[in-house]
Amino acid sequence: MNQVHSSQIAQKYMSVIRSTQAKEGLEFCFAVGTIVIAEKRKPVVLVRKKGLTSLRRVLENMHYKTTKGVQEPSDFKFLRSGTGRMNKEGVIVVRLAKGGMAKFMAIRTQMRLYFKDLRVSMPAIQEAEPLTEEDLNLFEIAAQATSDELPSNDDQEPVGTLEGGAAEEALSEGLKQTLATSAASVAEHAIRLSRQTGQMQTAELGPLTKKIANWLEGMLASTPPEEQENALHNFTCRLFLMLAYDDNLRNLHYVDEAPEGDEMQTDGSAKQNIAGVDGGAKREPINIDGIDSRDPIGKDEVVKALFQMIRAAAQQRRLSYSLENARLDRIAEMVSSQWPQEEGQAASRRQTLERLMAVVERGKDDLLIALLGLGDADKFDFEAVVRTIENKWQACLDAALVHWEDTKSKIETYDEDYRGATWEVVDNLFQGVKDVVSEEFADLVEQGAGVTVDVIELAEAVVEALLQHLDKNDVVQLLDNPPAAFGPNSIGKTLRDGLSTVRGELTHVRNSLVTANA
Repeated sequence: MNQVHSSQIAQKYMSVIRSTQAKEGLEFCFAVGTIVIAEKRKPVVLVRKKGLTSLRRVLENMHYKTTKGVQEPSDFKFLRSGTGRMNKEGVIVVRLAKGGMAKFMAIRTQMRLYFKDLRVSMPAIQEAEPLTEEDLNLFEIAAQATSDELPSNDDQEPVGTLEGGAAEEALSEGLKQTLATSAASVAEHAIRLSRQTGQMQTAELGPLTKKIANWLEGMLASTPPEEQENALHNFTCRLFLMLAYDDNLRNLHYVDEAPEGDEMQTDGSAKQNIAGVDGGAKREPINIDGIDSRDPIGKDEVVKALFQMIRAAAQQRRLSYSLENARLDRIAEMVSSQWPQEEGQAASRRQTLERLMAVVERGKDDLLIALLGLGDADKFDFEAVVRTIENKWQACLDAALVHWEDTKSKIETYDEDYRGATWEVVDNLFQGVKDVVSEEFADLVEQGAGVTVDVIELAEAVVEALLQHLDKNDVVQLLDNPPAAFGPNSIGKTLRDGLSTVRGELTHVRNSLVTANA
């Protein structure tokens, strides 16, 4: 059973929050929403040591303890999630993640109401810089290493792993070996995909293999002995297919070695999840997106997953083609030509699937383009590519300017002596960087489809020189380290992040040109 909102669980949440004050670098993650209980809307909160990406689904399924007993909620609305820690002054400092419908003021209010309803005192809370995708990945990496330093906030027992249990003993030696090989294959595949597509890898091969072995053992425990071998091959295939989707791949790395029931769900755009099994005697079949693990894998599922893998690889490599025009035809032909036709060939289907995935993973750019059914007519409009990079740069520049205006306002409010002073040196810095980057973009647009690798390399060198200039610039150092009265700032960092983005995008464009001319 999932956790239940109660005074006891709220106290455990607060214990986790307060424990982050003990050591620099400790953080918790949280999610906030609202539900309807007894025809009244109430705030709900979930606090954990790690697993930020799975919190929303867990929070949605939690029941609520009232004076009339434990009740099932309705009309769940997700507000926001994020990470946080308690500083030395006893203030909770939170960073909000992207997504959700609420700003910080609303989140603070709802969290206070939640703890107040459950008769738990909550300290002051304030907001820090929002979470970026990189921040999210770094949090999960740190949480894997530091979670033992925080107290447990969960009443649940871990999912049974069957280690030393009757179910494992009932497996033949051959099936045990197949299970171990299957778990290792899926884990290795997940790590390879993470590296190839740029996803953050947070789990090592050993622990990841053990997690997957636990899932496979749970599946076999609910399967009649005569069906176990086919089910094992089939469910392994379903795990392979699940990992074709980025969110599932990312979440797999964040699940504990012995996953808790609610953490065995993934929350991704593909809406696929692995439902856990409880530690009791009765075990239900494990499902992926409502599909029984014993259902045979179909060709259409394989085609769809391979298409997703190839599109992701092409996008990561910044191939100079419009992926919106990609078609399934070539992939479908490849699968149909190799797929076992007879029913009950689970082992052969698995071997075929792994062979097809290996072709995709090792495929060079020209093979990916061919499999997606793309041709010369589908190549990018180079000017549109440059405009996309320019838009990303402008967003970072605008953010830096907003930070700067806010800092100016604080300085002028803090000390009247600053009125009438000039900010020309900072304004000139912004304008100088903006002019140089704009000139490079204009040159690239002017080159158009005739742009060469040398031209791209020159633009990269200019951006790199700007980055080095900002790293050594005294004005930028002052902006990033203002007096304590004004709090932390990220003006220079935001500028550098924007330039780094431009440099990275130009590198992808250059690589695409090299591939196209090979």
